[in-house]
Amino acid sequence: MIFTISNIISISRIIITIPLLFAIWERDLFWTLILITIGLFTDWLDGFVARKLNQVSEWGKILDPVADKIIIGASGVVLLIQGRVAFWFVISVVIRDILIMLGGIYSKNKLKYVIPSNWLGKITVNVISIVFLFGIFEYYVFINYAYFIGIIFIVASFLLYLVQMIKKIRN
Repeated sequence: MIFTISNIISISRIIITIPLLFAIWERDLFWTLILITIGLFTDWLDGFVARKLNQVSEWGKILDPVADKIIIGASGVVLLIQGRVAFWFVISVVIRDILIMLGGIYSKNKLKYVIPSNWLGKITVNVISIVFLFGIFEYYVFINYAYFIGIIFIVASFLLYLVQMIKKIRN
């Protein structure tokens, strides 16, 4: 079922991407922080509600990471256009997300199974968010360290996803 409370919460996270991008573009720190806070809260809330109300679904396993990818990817592109984050970092985020989405499509179509988000992927989204927050606040003192930590998490989370997919294919 697609229209569960938890899935509607995930869809709301996709919808707030538009005002968030506008706030980032306009360098409106107040609204940027409000919308990021809402995004982070709804990211936690959709999973919590799905488990509490027994609404874990195949659609939810797809919607939650897609919402993450849309909000993170779009924010990264805006920050890149404004020169507030490094090109190579945003490209690595986008490539990882595209590869994971393609793997998810393959898994859903061929294996009839949705590979769920994993703990490392959730941490990676938060690390990427921290890098983007440094860009949003133009706080560049530690951004190179954040890039380094971010790229480690990006690669590691992709490799873990790949291992999960290979295990599923072998079974």
